[in-house]
Formats: sequence, structure tokens, C-alpha cells
Amino acid sequence: MNAWDKFVFRLMENLAAPYSILSRVLPQVVVLVVIVYISSSVYVYYQHLDWISAVYAGVSLVTTIGLYSPDLNSMPVTEKVVLIAIMATSVATYASVFTGVVSVVSKRYLWVDARGRWRGSHLKGHVVIVGNSMEILEAARKLDSLGEEYVVLTNDQELASRLGRDDVIIGDPTRDEDLRAAGVQSAKSAVVMMTEDNESLLVTLRIQKLNPPLRVVVGVKEDTMKDVFETAGADLVFSIRRMAGRIMASAAVSGNVGGYMLDASGLGEMSIGVFYVERGSKMDGSPLSKVPEGVIPILIVRDGKLNPYFTKETEVRAGDTLVVLGDPKNFPRVKEATRGG
Repeated sequence: MNAWDKFVFRLMENLAAPYSILSRVLPQVVVLVVIVYISSSVYVYYQHLDWISAVYAGVSLVTTIGLYSPDLNSMPVTEKVVLIAIMATSVATYASVFTGVVSVVSKRYLWVDARGRWRGSHLKGHVVIVGNSMEILEAARKLDSLGEEYVVLTNDQELASRLGRDDVIIGDPTRDEDLRAAGVQSAKSAVVMMTEDNESLLVTLRIQKLNPPLRVVVGVKEDTMKDVFETAGADLVFSIRRMAGRIMASAAVSGNVGGYMLDASGLGEMSIGVFYVERGSKMDGSPLSKVPEGVIPILIVRDGKLNPYFTKETEVRAGDTLVVLGDPKNFPRVKEATRGG
């Protein structure tokens, strides 16, 4: 989606939001209109007012402003009884309806939700983030940095406000209706991160029912649930706690840990190490074949440029940054080989 398309899309979101808000207060407004109509009809029938004057009098009665006050002595008993009944009913109804309308219109999260629902129902090929776990904040920030379009579906208003965006639907992640509103059926992938694993499992099953081919990535708390989620249709399942713990442990073993690769392809769990080649070190002027065993070179950064194309005979120079993949327990040997004498 180019810049112009994004501008038009945002404009349509803001234009569509009022209609969504109106649909929320429409039943209350209809009740209020019916009460005004009934009271106006009484004035037309008994006072022989024209309809504009009658509506004016009806609104005055319903709102208790009292701008129109007919002569009570000349009013028929039936009219008095009917107006008393209308007034008794309308006062409480008007107060309730007016308070409800103001409450709906003044809540910012409802406007955000309205824009999010319009966006989710019109986007295609986007990412749907579902859940109420705080890790969602980081997932959203990463998608922002990648320039990816996404919609967040959460039942946590505080989390929605912290996201600070209009791409949020505040609803129930386990409801088909809200998942459809987020565009699950037209998305390219979904990220599920609920605070409880059983809720994440239910959401995964719902998503699979609505769009079986969709790629689903799930973050779980308990690693023992991995098989259950894979059976439910999740494409990638990882333990957030386990990942964080292992990264910290790897960093404790070696200060050169720059990343972590999940066990997603049966290759095992490996860390990414980043090493600066110092002048006079063993690796300065040596081919990559001299890199200590137990790690695999995956990238050379030279003069600020990434070079992923090399062979085992490629010479490493002082000033290069060597990026390797492997078990962090082997990183100290790589660090020693890249340290200057």
C-alpha cells in the first residue's frame, strides 16, 4: 500500500467511524423520537397545533423545559391524563437515553474500535494480532518498523490505549464476529498471545475454523502445550518465557549474543553471535575456514555493508564484523579468535 492509498484508507476510516457510532445509539434515539412523536400527536389532536408547533411543544414536554404551557383549565381531562402519563414516562426515558448517547459519543475507545473494525473488514493480506498479553505491544512495534499493515483485536482497554493507534478493535478475541471484524478471513497471518494458554487455544481453534490456510503464530506460557496447539492448527508455537530465559542465559555465557533462533525446523535452538574482528587477532587476514568449530558464519559486515555471499576461503579482515550461528557455549572461542593480540 503506497502513501496515497494509506492516506485515502485513513480518510475512509475516519468518515466511516461516525456511522458505526450512530448504529450504537440508534435504538436509544428511536425511543426518544417515538416519545416526542406521541406527545406531539396529543398536541395536534387536542390543541389543534400544526406539526412544527406540536413537535416544539412535544420536545418541551419530554425535556421538561416547559417552553409551551397551554391553559390547564381549558384542557380536556383525557388530554391531561395522557400528558401526565407521557411526562412520567418520558422524563426518566429522556434522562436515560441522553446519558447513554453522551456516554457512547464521548468514549474515545469506541471511536478507535469503530475505525479498527472498518479497517479490518477492508484490509487484505495484513497481519491480525489477537490477545491481551503485553507482548502484543512489541509485536505491533516490530510490524510498524517493517511497514506491515495490521489490526489488533484485544479485550484490554488499557492495552489498546498504550498501543496509541487506531488499528485496534476492542472486543472478544474468542468471538467469531470480532475475529471477522479484524479481517481474519482475508489476512495473511495471525499472531495469538493471550494471558492464559487455554484462551490462546480457543482463539487458535476459532481462527482455524474461519480460515484454515491462515498462518498462525502462537506465544504460550507453558511449553508442554506445544503439541496441543500444533494439533489445533498453529503453524509455529513458542514459549515466551522459555525464549526470554534462554536468551538471558546465552547472554550470560557470552556477551556477544545478538539474537536467538527458534526450534522451528528441527534444527535445534541456536543463538546468533556478533563479533568484531580486531587488528592482530587470529582471524585478521585468515579465511573463514579458520573460524572455531561449533559455529557457522552467516554474515560479514564490512565498511557498513552486509555481505552474505562468501566461501570458506573468504578472507576476514580487521574491522569486519563477523556474525555466526551456533551454541553460545562455543562463542568464547570465537571471541578469543577475533580479539587482538
